[in-house]
Amino acid sequence: MAARAAEQRETMMEYRLAHMTWEEVKQAIAEARVVIVPTGATEAHGPHMPTDTDTHQAEYMAVALAERIGAVVAPPLAYGVSKTFEHFAGTISLSIETYQQLVYEVGAALVRQGFRHILLLNGNRPNGTSNDAAARRLIDDLDTEHDFMVTAVSYWEPGAAAVHALRKSPVGGMGHGGEFETSFQLATRPELVHMDRLEGVHAPLVGWDLAAPMAPVRTYARRPTPETNHASIFGDPHQASAESGRAFVEAALNGLVEMMENLQPSYRERS
Repeated sequence: MAARAAEQRETMMEYRLAHMTWEEVKQAIAEARVVIVPTGATEAHGPHMPTDTDTHQAEYMAVALAERIGAVVAPPLAYGVSKTFEHFAGTISLSIETYQQLVYEVGAALVRQGFRHILLLNGNRPNGTSNDAAARRLIDDLDTEHDFMVTAVSYWEPGAAAVHALRKSPVGGMGHGGEFETSFQLATRPELVHMDRLEGVHAPLVGWDLAAPMAPVRTYARRPTPETNHASIFGDPHQASAESGRAFVEAALNGLVEMMENLQPSYRERS
């Protein structure tokens, strides 16, 4: 048991910037390791899941990816664009302007330290467009003085087709707090998931399912409130299982690894 704990500590020291000394971070920069910035949120995820779901999942995927490609992981951003669920207790949202500035300043600090490839790995859907904007701004502002790349992606996107092929819920069931996220939590932190609290809960399917092929359009409407008996869920969590979660995580991780492997040759050519 002690040996296993020591091994886990060693792994954390190797991949998490928060557990590294500044000299170890400097060495990671010298080795041209990718730095992953997980971007999450603190928001309602139905009556059955914790409010840190998005942050946990972004960081979990970041560490798993780092272990596969030899990257390092910056501390996650635990607050994001969560206005949709602002009427539900426990949700803490930043304005879009504040969130974009936060991502930009974190990225700029990493670039100025010498990191040459930043991966903004998103775990909260509404953060995505802001991450794209921050990535574009980093290049526009800093590429005359620094040679670097920024990649912005939500962790489920590269492997979405593989995840979609594994689903049990109908299209629209993998939105917010639905089959995908609930299965992820059951696979990684089952003690924090309360499936019994879903009895009698019927959440709406959504047109922006995370994994299904969808029309590239974004439509926004009035936000839900507890007073309308909304469960702070978009999708179908009833189909979730730990077994599905493990399969979803592996499919999503494989998609991220393939994406990064495809990016790296072009990066090495520039080095």
